[in-house]
Amino acid sequence: MHIQCRFRRFPCLLAVAALLCAMLILLPRLLWAESAEPDTKVQVVLSDAEQAFLRQHPSITLGTDESWEPYVIAGADGRIRGYDANILERVNALTGANFQLVLGRWSDMLEAARERRIDGLSSSAVHDERRDSLSFSTPYISLRKMLLVAGGNPANIRSTRDLVGKTLVIQRGNLADEKLARSVAGAELMLGDGIKETILAVDHGEADATFGNIATLFAADRLGLPTLEVATNIGESMDQVFSVRNDWPEALSILNKGLDAIPQDERLSIQRRWFLNPRGDPEPRVTLNAEERGYLLNKERLRLCVDPQWMPYEYLDDEGRYRGIIADIHHALAKRLDIQLEILPTATWAESLQAAREQRCDLLSAAVETPERQSFLGFTPAFLDVPLVIATRDDQPFIDSILDVSDKTFAMIRHHALEEIFRRRYPGIHLIEVMNPLAGLEAVREGRVFGFIDTSVTIGYAMRKYQLIDVKIAGKLDERYALTVGVRGDDPLLLSIYRKAVESLPEQEVDQAVSRWTTVETVKELDRSLLFKMLGALGVIGLLLLYRERVRSGYNRRLREANRQLEVLSTTDQLTGVANRRKFAESMAQERVRAERYGSAVSLIIADIDHFKTINDSLGHDAGDRVLIKFAQLFVHKSRRCDLVVRWGGEEFLMLCPQTDLESATKLAELLRQRVAESDFGIERSITSSFGVAQYQTSETINALVARADLALYRAKEEGRNRVCAA
Repeated sequence: MHIQCRFRRFPCLLAVAALLCAMLILLPRLLWAESAEPDTKVQVVLSDAEQAFLRQHPSITLGTDESWEPYVIAGADGRIRGYDANILERVNALTGANFQLVLGRWSDMLEAARERRIDGLSSSAVHDERRDSLSFSTPYISLRKMLLVAGGNPANIRSTRDLVGKTLVIQRGNLADEKLARSVAGAELMLGDGIKETILAVDHGEADATFGNIATLFAADRLGLPTLEVATNIGESMDQVFSVRNDWPEALSILNKGLDAIPQDERLSIQRRWFLNPRGDPEPRVTLNAEERGYLLNKERLRLCVDPQWMPYEYLDDEGRYRGIIADIHHALAKRLDIQLEILPTATWAESLQAAREQRCDLLSAAVETPERQSFLGFTPAFLDVPLVIATRDDQPFIDSILDVSDKTFAMIRHHALEEIFRRRYPGIHLIEVMNPLAGLEAVREGRVFGFIDTSVTIGYAMRKYQLIDVKIAGKLDERYALTVGVRGDDPLLLSIYRKAVESLPEQEVDQAVSRWTTVETVKELDRSLLFKMLGALGVIGLLLLYRERVRSGYNRRLREANRQLEVLSTTDQLTGVANRRKFAESMAQERVRAERYGSAVSLIIADIDHFKTINDSLGHDAGDRVLIKFAQLFVHKSRRCDLVVRWGGEEFLMLCPQTDLESATKLAELLRQRVAESDFGIERSITSSFGVAQYQTSETINALVARADLALYRAKEEGRNRVCAA
């Protein structure tokens, strides 16, 4: 908003008055806000002996097997990632210790620990045989042991009793598996040097089965052998611990204090990332063939061309960092492929397109497939499908169809595929090109064009950022922007790799990227809005004798209406019309306070449409959208006035149920499940859904509540789908 346009006769007086008043009023508040910011760093209290120990031992080394993914994953850059690495990072941050991981063969690590050449072990278990040299921490994860067989179960093994006369392969030096194998009568035992060798022995038919857990399945997928399957679960869950040399009691106590200080919801989050991710794979997890894996190993990095000023989708900030919704998605894809990205700096999207034509970049960040671009690019499936809208002046009527205003002039961003698409679809349309969204909206405000066409997120972001209260979103178009990764046309192998990477990306992860940027930017701009309103109010007060009261009241009325529209946009899912994650966070925080204060019950239902991906793949995204809309409507029709229906991401929905205990919420979920199964969704197949239910527990965090409901949903899917499970 340009304030001086309203006060043309006294621009200097307004600037001085507004700035001086703003400094006097806002400076103390800003200083107080900075000093009042809470210290979020949590440190455990160490004894004098423990602090002295850390000074004497600045690094404590724990060894583990190099093939035990996802406990540990060795990156090409030498960095160790994985579950154990994440847990030890948190322990180090909480205690000030420096526990480090070293990788090798498990048998070598055991020997090194006994000889005190390293200080302990990671990914270990409690065994009396090791107490002569090692002490054991409290458990940091517990996983169920499984009997694993080749895909299709060719030996028809259903339990350990079926191993009679069969070959069982286990890893050499794995004491837990050795003990378990000794309890299996009649099986021929085979030893493998590492987890890779045991998996390959089963896959190649040299052995009939092996012991493992979810981590073994992860490792099999990384080897390109996703057909390894679970024959049965075995016994009770097994606790994993850290082992440290038994003459260092301080090291053990420091480690246990750090483990105990990790909040349960944070531990669950780390665990879900690496082990319990039923609708999204731990990164990197893209099944590639040998040629594709070799290609990436020989590539140090991939060059990426981006749009430097298409906020909030993607942009380069003042320090040249690549940021935005699409940037987050590309970083996620790169992690899944374990490859580095190098951003090719450009000033405009047109320059990026030209660089792609000249093959100076390997990838184009967000390409819409058009006949002209097919000459120099290949295209992945769409990773983001966004609606297009028209922005007009606020005094224009709402638009049902672009055909109703086809005689008008519209602005579009220069060299975006949108222009080519619209000129082909509407041959007589009048279009002008602009450099960025602000230029398009300014052209609308000044009357040079009737409307500006772009995505709802782009236009909403620009309206908030630049306080454009005299424009509005006047209509939604039938066209959508299907954004893909553009791959240089002379590299079919890279295209194949990125096709697989995009297909492996969960819709929930994409939705989270969108929510993260639209929600964060909304909050930031609301803060700026407060500042502008204060400055505007100060200016009006300073010039009250010179201007009529209606100037201020008219301004405030339009601002309130604009903010109201933006609030609806920022808290509503655009496809289904139900609430989004931001609205859920606000409402759940209120219900949590009410539950803590009055002891009232509040429950959470999370639902997932079974086999939804097959609907999109076989019937198309339009059919998928219709299913999502009908699914949301079923939830809304069965909800009470106090309930909140939320689209959580992709095909997942939540229902927040105040004043509802676990039993009542479970009954409601069962009613919803039946209604979904009985309903006609307008496609050539029936729809079922799985549900997880959890009731809020005293002092529980919101993330922990959602995680428990999600784990119940995961159990419902594991047990066959189309059912309700309660946490």
